[in-house]
Amino acid sequence: MAEPNAPLEGSPKDVHGWIKEAVQESDAFLREQPGYGKIEPTMKAIYGQAQELRSSDLSSTKSNRLAKVATDMASHLTDIKPFWEFRTFNKSYERSAEIYGKLSQQWYQQRMADMEMNQAVKYYLMAGASFTSLGWDSETQDLSMTAEDPRDVLPIRPSNYMSIQSGIGVIMRRERSVNYLKARYPREKWGLIKADRDGSKRADKGDSRFTKILEGLGVPSDSMFQRALFGRPMRETPKLPMADVNEVYLKDDTRNDTSHPILMGQWEDGKAQNNWSYMVLPGQKLYPRGRHIVTTTHGTLHDGPNPYWHGMFPCPKLNLDPWPQSWFGKAPLWDLLPLQKSLANALRGVDDHIAKLVEPDVVADKNSVPRSVLERWNTRKAGGKYQHNPIAGKGIELVYPHPILRDLQWWIEYLNSEMDTLSGNRDLAQLMHLNQVPGADTIEKITESMTASVQARSRALEAYMREFATMLAYNFAQFYNVGRRITILGAGGVVEDDFDFDPGSIVPAFIHQEDFADGRPTPTAIARGPRPRYDRAREFMRQFTFHIAPGSLLAASEIQRKLLYLQLSRAGLI
Repeated sequence: MAEPNAPLEGSPKDVHGWIKEAVQESDAFLREQPGYGKIEPTMKAIYGQAQELRSSDLSSTKSNRLAKVATDMASHLTDIKPFWEFRTFNKSYERSAEIYGKLSQQWYQQRMADMEMNQAVKYYLMAGASFTSLGWDSETQDLSMTAEDPRDVLPIRPSNYMSIQSGIGVIMRRERSVNYLKARYPREKWGLIKADRDGSKRADKGDSRFTKILEGLGVPSDSMFQRALFGRPMRETPKLPMADVNEVYLKDDTRNDTSHPILMGQWEDGKAQNNWSYMVLPGQKLYPRGRHIVTTTHGTLHDGPNPYWHGMFPCPKLNLDPWPQSWFGKAPLWDLLPLQKSLANALRGVDDHIAKLVEPDVVADKNSVPRSVLERWNTRKAGGKYQHNPIAGKGIELVYPHPILRDLQWWIEYLNSEMDTLSGNRDLAQLMHLNQVPGADTIEKITESMTASVQARSRALEAYMREFATMLAYNFAQFYNVGRRITILGAGGVVEDDFDFDPGSIVPAFIHQEDFADGRPTPTAIARGPRPRYDRAREFMRQFTFHIAPGSLLAASEIQRKLLYLQLSRAGLI
């Protein structure tokens, strides 16, 4: 990828080719990150899909402690207190700040954003980092939030490892059905929408032991060899045709080098068809808020300006355990994989020992006991009656196993405890399951052990929420008109700015400093009229800050604070 800016649509250079190179470069960047190879094994371990070739005569007992730890941690880390509080130092906008807080709380609960947040935290537990895309859904006519697989969110040349905003762009790889894409894009683009695979094969994929052996030898389930072996046709009509889609957001410094204005976005008869289309004068940037491109394997479906007023990449990064020189950081479950394997081996050892105890080995003289009798003999079955000829040889002898080591029980308990300790789940559980008022010594131990882990994760979550809340506030200003606000909040959703020179918008008609003199809009500003909403929105949003008290976002942090207050009150200090 030679140039930082993607070529313009219609230029000699191919936009689709530029995106293809960017995908390869960014994907290689992710694969080189520490821990990338542990993401897939961790997912399979949680789902219990780890492929192990074992004899059918041996125990296959499993105790998926890893999945239990992951579920508990996801529950604790998404137990978030009501946190939507926007603040402003401008008295004129205090009502708007209050409206932003109420709209955020209503949207978060009604649009099931808390469930997507839970999915994002689970991606973090498995991969060390996760992303949530926040945008406008034209089908539901509301804001939407979706947790993204961190392996499919490709940063383009990031300058640091902390934020997705540090790069020149981001690519979100998605898989969509062909019919879904054809419903969203015009007919002239349908030639670029073709199936890359059959989505229904995931359900039909063989899960037999022989299939796993073939896959372990490098023979994929959809290979020609397996098709011929199992009698499947060489060519099948896709039951659920799926296509790969790349949604790209870029920072692009390309300017209008012509001598005439250029209309960006969607226009008809000289009128903008949405609130993110704009006019670019000669010498100005074509993409002041960034560029938005959508491609498939076969071509470009869309190329235009970023539709969001905030101008950021709409997929904030969630990383609760960041580490230097690592894009993913460190996932809490990575250190548990060998412990989970040891736990399974220990349990299978106990299971195999019990099996030998209830069905012990048999030693019989071949001259005394016929082979046919020996093969039919089941030592586990009660009430068996057998006879042999002692003159012909030695009789039947049952060989029981040696007693199992007592240390094995300690080892299993240690593995379970160590998994809770390493993940931090033990500390969270201590705070969340207090059944009685603890003593002073217990409070001191809990607060000392919890300060580092809970506070660190809470602060990392707060950093993510600040970026997320900023995007959310911009989107409310862009997509929620006065009618929608009244529907949600009643009369409390209306502000004076809804009745100014640009009615129906929470963004004031005049907000830039140069448009005012003595606290009132200047005659020049009034004669010119309000600036474009997206320009005023950026100035308007500078008036607000999203507030979270440090270390207070997780409910576990609040319990810790209550214990501290209880201890101080017992000491007579408060």
